[in-house]
Amino acid sequence: MTERKSLSISLGTHRQLEKLGDQLGLSHKDLVSAMVQFFAVTKLDPRYPKADAPDIVLKKLTDKVDALDKRFIGFIREQEKTLLKPMQADVQALRQASEGGSGAGLTPAQLEEQLTGVVEAVQTLLRLSFRTALVDNALRSEYKQQADQLIAQQNGL
Repeated sequence: MTERKSLSISLGTHRQLEKLGDQLGLSHKDLVSAMVQFFAVTKLDPRYPKADAPDIVLKKLTDKVDALDKRFIGFIREQEKTLLKPMQADVQALRQASEGGSGAGLTPAQLEEQLTGVVEAVQTLLRLSFRTALVDNALRSEYKQQADQLIAQQNGL
């Protein structure tokens, strides 16, 4: 037979314990055991009920990823405005000039110079996009790892 101990608690705390036990369908003994297990697994300090619970931490992480997504989309839009659209205009102008549409065709050296500028702009855009994607993937990986840990803690694993 297991040894038992008694706890002395105030009347107000006892009423809260009864109310919580009724809500959860647990006896006092089972409720106290569940509380102890909960605090052991989550590492939360019951003296600080405003501490970030796992679901709050998960929400904060989700908000960070959402903010990153907005920044990433903003970055892409800015690149489109400053690099892609001007590049498209340059390519169209080059096409017209090389076909003689502007009145005088480009010499091969001029055409090569113009195309080199377009290629360099595309390479810059690709490098920036790649770096941004790496940062985005790293943050998403960190988010997933922390979310998995919080879920495991909540499930008592």
